[in-house]
Amino acid sequence: MRIFAVLLFSLHCLFATAQNKTATVSGVVVDENETPLPGISIVVLGKNTGILSNDSGRFEITVAAEKSLALVFTHSGFSPVQKNFFLSPGETEVVVVRLLKAGQLLNEVVVTDEKERNETGLVKVNPKTAITMPSTIGGVEGMIKTLVGSNNELTSQYSVRGGNYDENMIYINDFEVYRPYLVSSGQQEGLSLINPELAKNVSFYTGGFQAKYGDKMSSVLDIQYKKPAKFAGSAYVSLLEQGLALEGSAKKGRVTYLAAVRNKNNRNLLNNQPTQGAYIPAASDAQAYLTYALSRKWQLELLGIFSSSRFTFFPESVKKTTSVFSPLFTANLGLDIYFEGQERDSYKTALVGASILHSPTRNLKLKWMLSRFKDTEIENFDIAGAYIFGSRDFDANSSSYG
Repeated sequence: MRIFAVLLFSLHCLFATAQNKTATVSGVVVDENETPLPGISIVVLGKNTGILSNDSGRFEITVAAEKSLALVFTHSGFSPVQKNFFLSPGETEVVVVRLLKAGQLLNEVVVTDEKERNETGLVKVNPKTAITMPSTIGGVEGMIKTLVGSNNELTSQYSVRGGNYDENMIYINDFEVYRPYLVSSGQQEGLSLINPELAKNVSFYTGGFQAKYGDKMSSVLDIQYKKPAKFAGSAYVSLLEQGLALEGSAKKGRVTYLAAVRNKNNRNLLNNQPTQGAYIPAASDAQAYLTYALSRKWQLELLGIFSSSRFTFFPESVKKTTSVFSPLFTANLGLDIYFEGQERDSYKTALVGASILHSPTRNLKLKWMLSRFKDTEIENFDIAGAYIFGSRDFDANSSSYG
């Protein structure tokens, strides 16, 4: 019994001694304005455990006594502070810790961007949309006609702000396409000179355009062809039109090329015209655009467009009807015309252009251009007609029906 009492006393003394080997550090953490800082991390240096200051910035942590130790105070946005201590067993030390805001010098960041200047009256047209847009004429002009006026769905001509059809300027890679390039518009027209498969940017000005475009008053259609970086090709087939386009580059990008051919036949549309007969339209063209970088500041450009349209028509007949209503007279009047003969039209257009582009500085470009535009139009009419005019009867059971 005596031995057990001695052991119990020894353990009690050992436990009391172990308790006296600790000390306490308490205090408050503030900033340079004496404002308490909550959530400050307080960690014994070399240990993985620690505490956080409360909402009032106060803290209390138990540490080992009779040992050199350091408390590290850290928080995002403040410079860390380290406090060193050597405390006696059971000792409590109260401290005030001041954290200073961390100032960090960031490296300079330069952000650059290119933005096109907004111009009055400018409408941007997506050439990819022009390819897939359902239209009797298709192409870029088919989209332009949805923005402005036109009195014929079969023509590529349009009127802007009440102007004439020949007051609309067209440029392809800064080379002007002279219009009108067809004496007759509508069913005689074939392919437009603009190939949307080759176009990169299409800008349409409805007014207020720059003086470099000339002195016509209505509108400007500015088309820029692509400068491809790699080889690619495309082809399409429809009931009215078929086409093939190739593009690519060579000599590490110093040479770029575009080439395309198209064919169009409007017979399916013309068969429903009021004038009955045999319509035989045919149109085709070939285009090529080449660029060659002579140096970093000099570039040579070549553009070639060759277009041919043929239209043959053997008219047979046409019927016109009108109704007259008045207090004294009411009748359905009809005019029947019967034709004999034919119409043969031929249109050939050629555009060849060469330019030299010089870029002495980043913001200065000089361009010298030379072009030749040739348009050959032949229209032959050898048609005779016989006319019958009178009252038209719409009763199918009548002997004078028709």
